[in-house]
Amino acid sequence: MAPTRYTTPEQIEAMRQEILREKEKLAGVSPGKSPAANRLSRGRKVRKLVSGVAFAALCLLLVWTIISIQITKGKGEIPNILGFQVFTVESGSMEPTLKVGAVIVSRKTKDPAHLKVNEIVTFRTLSNAIVTHRIIEVIDENGSKAYRTKGDNPINSPDQDLLTPDRVIGVFFVKIPWT
Repeated sequence: MAPTRYTTPEQIEAMRQEILREKEKLAGVSPGKSPAANRLSRGRKVRKLVSGVAFAALCLLLVWTIISIQITKGKGEIPNILGFQVFTVESGSMEPTLKVGAVIVSRKTKDPAHLKVNEIVTFRTLSNAIVTHRIIEVIDENGSKAYRTKGDNPINSPDQDLLTPDRVIGVFFVKIPWT
């Protein structure tokens, strides 16, 4: 009688794996994956590539913005990103509306000669200081406009010098909430 050959479970599993690999080769699929999974992995690769490129572009934009802000500050000018400037409130003249340390965003105005009462504006004083106050009066004399400004703090009196449109830097846009 011929000797009986027994096949172990490990040998059976190895044969199954070999048969599966041969089927996948014939179907043109990566080993261990179905055709649908192979297409999905290509989609993931494309998404990963696109997100990587977008992340790199965002990082470059951030670095460029920081460098341009530093260069602008070095020249003694006010940094301007897409028509917006960021300022920090350094005195209590606008309390309770804007507290000391608040960070505000002002936008450049297209025509500073057409501002209205109650608008909050950031401007240069005659002594070249940067101030943010509210317009309390519009004065139109001989065709030229000027504005009387005052901080919101009740103990303040109106600013001595009238604000002319050429000294307006921007109009208050928003207070950044975390300040």
